[in-house]
Amino acid sequence: MHEGEPEWWRDAASQSRHLKVTPVPTRQEWYRLGDGYLEIRSDDDRFRDRLELLFRDCAVTMPAAVGLPRVRCTVQAPAGAEVALVTFDDPEPLDQCRFVLDVFPDRGYGESPCTEPDWRLLTLPIPGGAGGVAVSGNRLLVHHGTPWQALVGSLAMSRLFRLQRNLLFLHAGSVGIGGQGVLLMGPKGAGKTTLSLALAARGHAFLGDEIAGVRLDSLELVPVRRSLAVRDGPRAAAVGAALDREAAPYEPFPDGSSRRRAFAGELFPEPAVALPLRRLVFLRSQGPVARLESAPAGRELLSNLTPLGASMWGRTPMQAMRDLLRLVSSVPAVMLDLGAPEATADLLATSLEE
Repeated sequence: MHEGEPEWWRDAASQSRHLKVTPVPTRQEWYRLGDGYLEIRSDDDRFRDRLELLFRDCAVTMPAAVGLPRVRCTVQAPAGAEVALVTFDDPEPLDQCRFVLDVFPDRGYGESPCTEPDWRLLTLPIPGGAGGVAVSGNRLLVHHGTPWQALVGSLAMSRLFRLQRNLLFLHAGSVGIGGQGVLLMGPKGAGKTTLSLALAARGHAFLGDEIAGVRLDSLELVPVRRSLAVRDGPRAAAVGAALDREAAPYEPFPDGSSRRRAFAGELFPEPAVALPLRRLVFLRSQGPVARLESAPAGRELLSNLTPLGASMWGRTPMQAMRDLLRLVSSVPAVMLDLGAPEATADLLATSLEE
């Protein structure tokens, strides 16, 4: 914590009771993420704006399908108050501290002792020290001096993902070529965004570049369109033209880079729909020439999959292995060396059309 910062969480229980009886926000935002709905009711503009920035393309007026999982996130932040109360409502209880620490192991979150009965204290890194979020049951108490919006937004999305047990969510790009779903997988910076946008610029369907959802029973790709954060570098000429047309602004990112923020629905307005999954594409190296090769046997590909932690939550190790094996053993896979974006998109599209 910052030196000299008052330990506001010491009276978390009384502050929570006080905020609980304040008026509940009436404004609603709904997002369809995979096969579930996230409802947001928030007095905090920064939190609402963050979710709208990330998931504008997933926004819906109201849930259109019945029987799908729903999670509600309510933020009561009265004007002038130093703290806000975040409450989650979903059909299953959750140990939120354990969930956050398990699902986001690389974000520097931790847990510190908290003397307040029935409350726990999550810590998160901030410039000059650490911030805190007090947690009890389905409630979080947050201080306006701590940038809590990213944590709560990720928690809201992940709570919804973990309820969708028929879906496997992966860190991957997803596109549709001739009505066939294609998963693009590779480590951070491998070129998933560059290739998926190059394909979209050629008229193919863009389902997402960061998160992909696969229905396990039917092996269908489900659109999960986050907003785009496009790095400078090689890109298809049509993609650069679309970014300029929409005047996509540069934004600073925590890693020190600047990227252009854009929305797939504005760059490529064709609607995104679920598609049968027909190809797994593992992105390998980048060089002067694009090249496709057959992939190893299914089990050997398991280490190349990057399922989201929230998607694995609640699955036993045997269930997780079964679901991942179903994916790599049921869908043909190739290894792709990336060349120039247009040439790589052309090679991959042609291979699917043959």
